[in-house]
Amino acid sequence: MGVPDELNDSDSQSVDSTNPSYPRPEMPPPPYFQTHFIKPSSFRAAINAKSDKPLVSLFRLIVRFLQFAFGLASGISYAIELSHGRVTPKTNFIYAEVVFGITLLTLVIDSLTIRYYRASWIFEWLLAILWIACFGVFYTIYLGGAMEEGFMRANPGRMERAVWCNLINAVLWSASAIFSSAMCCTGVKAAIQNKFAKRRQQREKKSMMKEIGEMESGTVREGST
Repeated sequence: MGVPDELNDSDSQSVDSTNPSYPRPEMPPPPYFQTHFIKPSSFRAAINAKSDKPLVSLFRLIVRFLQFAFGLASGISYAIELSHGRVTPKTNFIYAEVVFGITLLTLVIDSLTIRYYRASWIFEWLLAILWIACFGVFYTIYLGGAMEEGFMRANPGRMERAVWCNLINAVLWSASAIFSSAMCCTGVKAAIQNKFAKRRQQREKKSMMKEIGEMESGTVREGST
């Protein structure tokens, strides 16, 4: 019995399609999408990586303790003179107490929002400026030359010690502000790098999708001939 020409044609096509002389486009092995593991490089992840270093943690702890100790020493000194009611005018002393209050509030907030450097550096620079101004004001009054009669009623030894406490507070908050600014820059840099990495991954994925689509369409066209 003869074999229909259609079957002979299909058999020849199947043989020809498997013939090495007619190679099919090679498909990439599964998985077809190359996976890219992006290391955690977001703002918070970068901050945590830096803060977990022992020296960084120790530096931060020591600075915060000293800020509290010298801020308390300065604030108590001016509070004692204000409670006695002897100094006039009291505006400068009230200013010193306001700076002390802002310092305590900042330290409390910082203890509740550890490793939050997106905006903390702004407040730390503000405190550094306030303490520098406080040092300048009281240095002029008690160590800068002739003293007004109203300020002479305060304890001179206590006020001189408070002046140097103000200077130490200004240095501590300046160092803390520089540290917080550096940490913020580290987080911002990591966030930008992470954003660019995600965009690159999306472009590579689209390119791979297009390449696979072209391979599949080429295979279908050849198989249908």
